[in-house]
Amino acid sequence: MNKKTYHSPIYFGWFILGASVLLLSYQSVIFVYGFTAFITPIAATYGWTYAQISLATTIRGIQVGALDPFVGIIVDRWPARRLMVLGTVIYALGVVILSQATNLVMFYIGFLVMGLGGTFCYSMVPQTVLARWFKKNIGKVSGILTMGFSIGGMFVPFIVKGIDIFGWQKLMLYLAFGVVVLGLPLSLVFRNRPEDYGLLVDGALPAIDGTVVPAEEYVTGLKQVLKMKAFWLIGIACMFHMIAVNALTIHIVPYMTSIGMSRETAALSITIFSMISLGVRLLYGILADKYPKKNVFALSSGITTAALVMLGLLNTSFALMVAFSIVYALGVAGSTALRVPITRDYFGAKNFGKIFGWLSVFSVVGGVAGAPLAGWVYDAHGTYFPIWYVFAGMTALATFLFLLLPLPVSRKPLSLERGRSRA
Repeated sequence: MNKKTYHSPIYFGWFILGASVLLLSYQSVIFVYGFTAFITPIAATYGWTYAQISLATTIRGIQVGALDPFVGIIVDRWPARRLMVLGTVIYALGVVILSQATNLVMFYIGFLVMGLGGTFCYSMVPQTVLARWFKKNIGKVSGILTMGFSIGGMFVPFIVKGIDIFGWQKLMLYLAFGVVVLGLPLSLVFRNRPEDYGLLVDGALPAIDGTVVPAEEYVTGLKQVLKMKAFWLIGIACMFHMIAVNALTIHIVPYMTSIGMSRETAALSITIFSMISLGVRLLYGILADKYPKKNVFALSSGITTAALVMLGLLNTSFALMVAFSIVYALGVAGSTALRVPITRDYFGAKNFGKIFGWLSVFSVVGGVAGAPLAGWVYDAHGTYFPIWYVFAGMTALATFLFLLLPLPVSRKPLSLERGRSRA
């Protein structure tokens, strides 16, 4: 079969990365960092508790956790552009449903629809496709990709202002329109694999005769991966880490307002750590390309632990809020930037979508548990204390588990050959 070829001084994988960053930035504006600004207005409109509102993220998380392994299989087999367009339309529909929700059931349905679309267009497809197009630079690429989350976080004060001007429902409807306007054109940039277009991973030049040989992969099947100690250590560590990170992301504005800060000051905290983490995410990616990724991930988790302890000590002091925001940015920036590199490093790219989908179940379980637990503590006791210290203990445990990881197979070729010979 004849393959299409691209002749450009710029490797096409960088265009895919650019489109992915823009998409993740917009999603971050709406529901990664931006959703925390919607919680208090939604509760004021309908009288729902923080736990009830947070339960929506739990339901979506359960759905995503159940779907990710199957979505990973689909992503490995179906055209990326088709999945991106489909995911964008479904995601926009979910946001529209949320904007029109008048009861909890409709609210939860909106999250389910949004979660289905987002699994394709913001999670599995961009990360899987980039893992196919990059290997040597996968750390830097993942760091740049997750900068989109930080970019979106900078716009949270505008979300707060937009809610004040338009109301949360009308603003959410406007944001749904933006999903389609931005998402559909960017979806057309995605391509499955570089080899399909006469290119090599990382932009390496083909052979003189034009032959394109796919990069060798060292893991071929899910069954093999499920037997590896590294799979379970990475998964459990990411789960503990995400329990804390997701809960803080959802509850940061309600928490700060509960201790006497204004909503504007709380939103400023998000802007601060988003701006700082913007460059730190890239730094983590560069470190991941040079040093063992398990150690870099442990560093990220350890700093996040320190930030959570500081959060428990927070009061109305502006200086303390800024200090927390800086430390949290230095820690949390690695939690998303390193997931793709560490997965590719340990398990290869051939079945990346399938394997990443199964690993995502652990992160989803963590995300599902954290936010409603924090909401329940507040609803039951009128304070978030001492939940941040509990979460700090979990990220400390995650740090220890990352350090326990063995070296990946890609760094132990001789032992791999011995294992093959025994088989």
